[in-house]
Amino acid sequence: MISRAQWRPVRRLLLSGGVLRRVLAMAALVVLSAAGCGAQALVPNGRWRTIRTAHFDVHFTPDVEETARRAAAAAERAYSLLSAELRPPRGRVDLVVADNVDYTNGFATPVPSNRIVIYAQPPVSVLSLRFYDDWTALVVSHELTHIFHLDRARGIWGAAQRIFGRSPWLMPNLYAPAWLTEGLATYFESRVTNAGRVQGTHERMIVRASMLEGALPGLGDLSGATSRYPGGEIPYVYGSLFVDFLARTHGPAGIGRLVERTSGALLPFSYNRQARRSLGISFNRAWREWRDSLRADSGAAALASPGWRDLTREGRLALFPRWTDSSTLLFAASNGRETPAAYRVSTSGQGSARRLSRRNGVDANSPLVAGGLLFAQLEFEDPYRIRSDLYVERDGRVRRLTHAARLAEPDARADGEIVAVRGSAGTNSLVRVAADGRRIAPITGVSPDTQWAEPRWSPRGDLIAATRWTRGGYADIVVLDSLGRLLAELTHDRAVDASPSWMPDGSGVLFSSDRTGTTDIYFAPVATVPASRVVPPRRVTRAATGLFNPAVAPDGRSLAAVRFGADGWRVGITPLDTIDADMPAASPDLDAAPLPPAERAAGRSRAFSPWRTLRPYSWAPLLGETASGGTSFGAATNGRDVIGRHSYVIEALADPRRHDHEGYVTYRYAGLGQPVLDLDIEQDWQRLTVVDTAHRPVGVLRRRARAAGLSATLSRPRVRTSSYVTLGAELEAREYVTEPAPLLGKLDAFFRGAPRYRALVGSAGWSNTQRPALAISPEDGISVGAGTRVRWLTGEAGVYSRSTTAGVTLYKSLDLPGFAHHVLAARLAGGYADGPAAGEFGVGGTSGTPLSVVPGLTLGERRTFGVRGFPADARTGRRALVTSVEYRAPLARVGRGYNLWPVFLDRTSVALFGDAGTADDARIGEPFRGAAWLVSAGAELNLDAALQYDVPYRFRLGVAVPVRDGSLTGAKRLTVYARAGASF
Repeated sequence: MISRAQWRPVRRLLLSGGVLRRVLAMAALVVLSAAGCGAQALVPNGRWRTIRTAHFDVHFTPDVEETARRAAAAAERAYSLLSAELRPPRGRVDLVVADNVDYTNGFATPVPSNRIVIYAQPPVSVLSLRFYDDWTALVVSHELTHIFHLDRARGIWGAAQRIFGRSPWLMPNLYAPAWLTEGLATYFESRVTNAGRVQGTHERMIVRASMLEGALPGLGDLSGATSRYPGGEIPYVYGSLFVDFLARTHGPAGIGRLVERTSGALLPFSYNRQARRSLGISFNRAWREWRDSLRADSGAAALASPGWRDLTREGRLALFPRWTDSSTLLFAASNGRETPAAYRVSTSGQGSARRLSRRNGVDANSPLVAGGLLFAQLEFEDPYRIRSDLYVERDGRVRRLTHAARLAEPDARADGEIVAVRGSAGTNSLVRVAADGRRIAPITGVSPDTQWAEPRWSPRGDLIAATRWTRGGYADIVVLDSLGRLLAELTHDRAVDASPSWMPDGSGVLFSSDRTGTTDIYFAPVATVPASRVVPPRRVTRAATGLFNPAVAPDGRSLAAVRFGADGWRVGITPLDTIDADMPAASPDLDAAPLPPAERAAGRSRAFSPWRTLRPYSWAPLLGETASGGTSFGAATNGRDVIGRHSYVIEALADPRRHDHEGYVTYRYAGLGQPVLDLDIEQDWQRLTVVDTAHRPVGVLRRRARAAGLSATLSRPRVRTSSYVTLGAELEAREYVTEPAPLLGKLDAFFRGAPRYRALVGSAGWSNTQRPALAISPEDGISVGAGTRVRWLTGEAGVYSRSTTAGVTLYKSLDLPGFAHHVLAARLAGGYADGPAAGEFGVGGTSGTPLSVVPGLTLGERRTFGVRGFPADARTGRRALVTSVEYRAPLARVGRGYNLWPVFLDRTSVALFGDAGTADDARIGEPFRGAAWLVSAGAELNLDAALQYDVPYRFRLGVAVPVRDGSLTGAKRLTVYARAGASF
């Protein structure tokens, strides 16, 4: 049962009025009882439509109707194929097709109901996803596998769900590690579509690199919370190939048996036992067998071609080298210690790469003849839309060329004319853009069966080489004239051919291809020949793992590219005159049978209705303590429609003895887009002891409060900053009763008057802090926030009470040794209140993040005025001030789990801190009393870990020593504590 104490922190957050607190609250509610549908980014005020098929309700906006109808047909096909191997899910599945973001993604959840969201942006330039026959079919098959897997519940789990509904606590397969969940989905995406990641080469390249460099992880190390490269991609890579190995060696039917076993296992983490019963072998033993087979196949090979020389050494992401002259390269990188940026490196090998300027992502930088760099990057248009646009950087200043134009992968010729990829609903096209960004002209048609990537002008500027994907998995290198007319197909096969780059004299094109199973660089001569003719390419490199993004130096002597290694990508060069050239035999599967035309669901669309997905799908029992010390019983439920227009939480507790019934309702409406509206209604009881002048108890005063609040929040998220403003109003009515009843007549008349209160509330915040991938803390920025509440008592003139809190946090990184920056962090927070209520603020205690361990058990709380080493509320008053300073330093990257235990330790760091704070009841402007200050110092060991295999948490083990004790009760000489979450 979920105790009332577990819900109280969430309720306080929802009532606080700040949008950041509301976000935290809603996230907590998702964990508690499935209020939401993952990290969903949809446009709630869009003109959504719905079509129905046999098993799906497909929701879409009019601009993506064609993609949605194709997705509906693909979903029904995948449903039929998956049903032959897995037990079908219960009820209908909601499938949302959206095109509000210019990146590729999709996700699925079984709570509160079976829901899938896919974004229509095709992944034609995404390295790990480039091998697909039909992107919509592939992503639907992957996400639908999640529904088949996660929805399944047997035995005690199924029985509990028949009582409590679709609670996430009662979904047995939600406890599975990500490598199994994503491994199953990625395995089946390839079985259903005959393409995808198991059929491709990218995942095998990552595993092969790990084998060659002795860095193959153990089965317990495959956490999605790892900071090891490639991070969250690890469960997909190793999970998919491991599940494929299990199916090949122990039969595909065993995979279905495994899902059934885990769906009914009493102990959700007994995966070795379930594997033995399903496949005849434990996961641990099977992993060792797979590892041995990889070692036998990997052999000994050089990591790159003869003559290759790395120019960068940081690893992680380093992509898209472009020459500025024959001795200098530009590239985009994200090395983990810094945020993404453009870099310059000399081919002389002397000195490290120089960071030029920050970027929002790792995209190519095209040098301009007139000076400067042309690039594309993502940015928020509003809280729901993220678009890619063009930018130019000159002399350290960045100018945005386009707004919401959906342009990516630009390349500029000598006169400044730009060729780029323009996104559209479910596909893209090539366009030409004027140097100032004011003119955009299409040069290819728009078709869901043809997609484009990586266009490059020829040296003379009269031709364009580009990657063209066509339905059936043909990612080919083609040459167009400047108006988009097809002149030549340099390749035509089911290999992943990509990243074309011209020879300096325009005689041919270099590109990468995985046609032999390993990605190498190839050369194809270019001549104006009939488009139907394919000139066989020649391989010019040999790499054990993979070489990508070729670029030839202006003098024609050197070839630059990026090499994949176990810890990521490195930019390097090799001499062109020493490169071998051959004509390798084509892989047998390069010329597969053509894919039939895409099917599309028929049927009439109707306006979207939220009601079926908005109803509650689960409930949780509540057990609480009443104001009089008795026990109350109740229930909580919640709901959220599939596009996020409506959401709510309802809680009710009944007191069968004294009828001190309590309840709470919060409702959010996002149908306006901006602002988001929140309505909160609550009733609760408090019990106070009444004493006489001699401080002897003479009775009890019971107070019932009924409150309602309405607020509106405007938010402005950006990649580098975020801000919000919330304004709201509250009404509260109070009634008092006493035991014994005649006691009420002896109290102040205030308690007999049923007071009514009105209030205005507001909050605002802004932040520009950075957090690189390996960071142990926010870095290099400032975060500010403030909130205020003004109340009036009906029947009285003037303000009854007011309360204001504000805080500012500053971070500064230090480039000292370690896997991440060291950080200096400082925080200052203050509060002031006036009115009849004493002790408005409490100073003291150790702050953390509430952690819901199991239903009914929540550890920790967030404290605005925490001072470590002192009891909570060691000082109280109508005004408060606290400050904290920390020095944070990285210790070690562990990156290890143990066997199949659901615990993973990623990184460790240490913090040295000093805290100081005080509170009193003096008026604002008067100095704080010196004796009232609480001052402490201490140290913390921070553990960045994951529970349930993949859910990241920070755990802090600390020791605090009071330096100055101004508390009323006294503090221990030394306090040892453990908390979850950051201190601030």
